[in-house]
Amino acid sequence: MKKNNLYFLFGLLMAFTIVSCEDDEPFSAGEGDPLLKNVISLTATLSTDQLTVGEGNVIDFDVTLPNSFASDASVTVRVELDNGQTTTGTATVAAGATAGSGSLTMPPDDGVVGGTTVAGALNAAQLFAEAILLDELEPGNTYVLTSNVVDLNIYPDTLPVAGGINVIADWNGAPGVDIDMQMIDRAFTTIFEDAASGSRFESDLFQNVGREDGIYDVYLIAFTPVDPAGTPYAVLFTLPDGRLVDVTGTLAGDTPLGTRIPVATFEKTTNAETGVISYINVGAL
Repeated sequence: MKKNNLYFLFGLLMAFTIVSCEDDEPFSAGEGDPLLKNVISLTATLSTDQLTVGEGNVIDFDVTLPNSFASDASVTVRVELDNGQTTTGTATVAAGATAGSGSLTMPPDDGVVGGTTVAGALNAAQLFAEAILLDELEPGNTYVLTSNVVDLNIYPDTLPVAGGINVIADWNGAPGVDIDMQMIDRAFTTIFEDAASGSRFESDLFQNVGREDGIYDVYLIAFTPVDPAGTPYAVLFTLPDGRLVDVTGTLAGDTPLGTRIPVATFEKTTNAETGVISYINVGAL
């Protein structure tokens, strides 16, 4: 009886060994198993025209993929500030195309990122693409995405959206160099905005209400002598949609005191049908 039991146990052991050898293939849960996915790496090309921007402003970007897809693709782009803050935005690349555009809002102004000159904090943020999602998934394929990194400079201070076009002037050498700012209609009939605080930044909101459609110019006025070698300045416009238009230049070393120097311009328009107010032709004079 004991001998028969030994034969039985030996037979079970041999059967288990044979089954184990036959199941030596990698474990799989079937067709839906992530282990069976074909992981495809893509490298996108990312670019933006706004290499210097303010915290809280909207920034536009373009994304180019190495190949097209049968369905629309959504590309996630992230910006990371040196102070650790981060936000994301998306660009849609249409089916059959390889390029698309998108936007994101920079992290809000927290007074951490800045700079002592109008150039701001150099290379204080990094912009990069980090993910892709197809509208119609491809069975068996998983895509991972990376891109080049775009370094961004951060202006020391910009203004938020505030019911008009919000303007701030900055310059090198403050408070030793004191500069004021005015906004005057092109016909030169009225000083609509006047900023003369004596601090480093001069700012003012050109409001939607109580301002006629038309062209307006921005003037800088040296209250104290500027640097003999010239004083760089920046006039930063925050548009109603959060986008930033920056006008930069240099006041000459011989700029006379108290004289208005025209440096920038914008035009206020109102859509006759919708009543929507826009600011166009914003730029340098």
